[in-house]
Amino acid sequence: MHVSRIPMPVAASLALTGTTPPAARSIWPAWLSKVLTQAAERRQLLMMEERDLRDIGLTPSEARILAQKPLWRP
Repeated sequence: MHVSRIPMPVAASLALTGTTPPAARSIWPAWLSKVLTQAAERRQLLMMEERDLRDIGLTPSEARILAQKPLWRP
């Protein structure tokens, strides 16, 4: 199984109001998109079979630990 990035239409469709400072307008969607992508990749990691995990150099327990990390930790 190949871990791929899943397009996040929800993150892309978020519209910011004019009350948000200009700096936050560019940072917030990028951060949210990164977090949603990271969450999707971690879910895919949990669905991988042991054989596929060995191909990428992980054991099932290492994959479980990586997938259960909080989203604010890279």
